[in-house]
Amino acid sequence: MKRRQFLSTTLAAAGAATVAGCSGTGDLAGEDGPFPSRDVPGYAGWVPEASRGAETGTFFAHLDWTALEELEREDEPRTDDETEALLEEVPILGLPMYGGLVAPFAVFGIMFYPFSGDILPEDGQEVDGIATDSVTWTENALVFHGTYDPELFVAQYSEGFEQADERDGYTVYVAPEELAYAVSENAVVVAIQPDDGDGYRPEAVVDGALERNFDEVDRVVDTDDGRWLFETTGDAAMAFGVWNVENFDDALEPAEEIDAGEEPRVDLDAGGNPVLDDLEGFVATLVVSAEDGDLLETEARFSGLYPEDSVPPESMVRDHLVGEDVSHEITLEGNRVHASATFEELPS
Repeated sequence: MKRRQFLSTTLAAAGAATVAGCSGTGDLAGEDGPFPSRDVPGYAGWVPEASRGAETGTFFAHLDWTALEELEREDEPRTDDETEALLEEVPILGLPMYGGLVAPFAVFGIMFYPFSGDILPEDGQEVDGIATDSVTWTENALVFHGTYDPELFVAQYSEGFEQADERDGYTVYVAPEELAYAVSENAVVVAIQPDDGDGYRPEAVVDGALERNFDEVDRVVDTDDGRWLFETTGDAAMAFGVWNVENFDDALEPAEEIDAGEEPRVDLDAGGNPVLDDLEGFVATLVVSAEDGDLLETEARFSGLYPEDSVPPESMVRDHLVGEDVSHEITLEGNRVHASATFEELPS
């Protein structure tokens, strides 16, 4: 499956998922008081607290297509215009779907790595020793999650690379052409190749990612507010989040960082949305559960942090994030806002 076709199918599956919406996990009382409390997803451990100087703040996008692959859709995928309209009309859906859209496109940033064509198999042709289930894009790194044979990378992908380090089951490889990656049995961490003028070294990107994940330092999830964002939204098939953002429109710029011949055609525009304008940080997720091609449940979740004097009222969250005719729950406390929504049919 070509990446364009893959993305179209993924968005179609997500669209199908919203049609039959069932109830989510409900109110899970925990340490967060009135807010739901869920397990922190594994991909949270890779998201740095501080950006490397980018004006857009720290962001992450995540896509788990194993959670979507059981969904079947017999009718034609939605057009770009239909999908864009859906994303702009219902932001609680649009934000995580944006993350699911841009994460695979970031793979174009590693096209000069010898395994770039194999790490995400195309046309159903999987490589023995590589089974990728999901991908997380954050800052200048891509983290592929799945099952991998490190010996395969030694045999087929190490030419021109030098083994630079070993740590916690990961072997780090570095090439003089500004490339660096680390491989273990359950993940491959790859530095996106810098363009001229980019102020980072790929080896430092990989080293920093491993250090944060294993030493549990300098991550969004290590802060009280950051952990709250991930605990209240939980693990998901699609996710998108931003930390320490000054302008929400800048939060949607990750797609512009992809140096590729083609970019995502669906453009999510905040359009002065009053719920999104003053955000300082958020995580939005789309949870899908299916079995034998039948949808069991789907739920869109959003958790956001605001300046103390700019917290939107519940009515505004309902009108500009979720929609009036959607089954939803909204909770506000202090500078924290959480919303979840389920859908019986797509907005027309």
